[in-house]
Amino acid sequence: MEPFEVRAHLTAGLAHAAPWATSLDGLLAAELWADAKAMARDHGEFLEAVGPGTVPRDLDLPLTRCTLAGGDDWHWNATCAYPEDRSDVPEIHYWSGRPDHRALEQLARYRPAVISDRQGRYRARQMPLLLTSTRTVVWRGVGDTDVVRTILAGVDAIGKKRSQGEGQVLKWEVNPLDSDAWTAGHLHPNGHLGRLCPPKCLQATPNVLTGGLGRGAIRPPHMHPFRMRDVHMPWVPH
Repeated sequence: MEPFEVRAHLTAGLAHAAPWATSLDGLLAAELWADAKAMARDHGEFLEAVGPGTVPRDLDLPLTRCTLAGGDDWHWNATCAYPEDRSDVPEIHYWSGRPDHRALEQLARYRPAVISDRQGRYRARQMPLLLTSTRTVVWRGVGDTDVVRTILAGVDAIGKKRSQGEGQVLKWEVNPLDSDAWTAGHLHPNGHLGRLCPPKCLQATPNVLTGGLGRGAIRPPHMHPFRMRDVHMPWVPH
């Protein structure tokens, strides 16, 4: 296990929901979970999603753990994506959708003569999609570089709307980093906080610039309520 840096070369940029971009631990966990589901299907089995009342199992990621917060408040030593040459103004793409009337006929016992595209639950939609324009994004972390490189080799796109061509990755680079473990697992290349972490992680470094205190997931799966904690948010450019 050693500090490392991951660099993804993108076609144009990536779209993401939160102010900060995709986390490395979430990216690795999603790929391992997808592989586990595919393997289960090959054996005629199915993996059920974890319900909101069940404590999710932690996947065995090729990363070390930061246990400064103690107890179950540990997190993986890995940051969120850092755009190296981002544009100051986000690029705005649009996606649209409308219901397939023929498919509705097959699903419903009765279909009205007219389904309005202007109002109601079946109306057509056109939504903006904010894209961070950058040619490369960087993550830092501490772990097994060979395993990280192998997992990322199967990732062709990152961020939102991947099936529509956003966030396409041209090439991955995983290289050792000359840094201490705490810095590599918590900070962006500019020295600001690069991930969600408990306040105890920053007690020894109170001058690190953060995105403020808030409520967020400490480790994957990030949408599960059992992962929510009071944390320092990652720094994001304004």
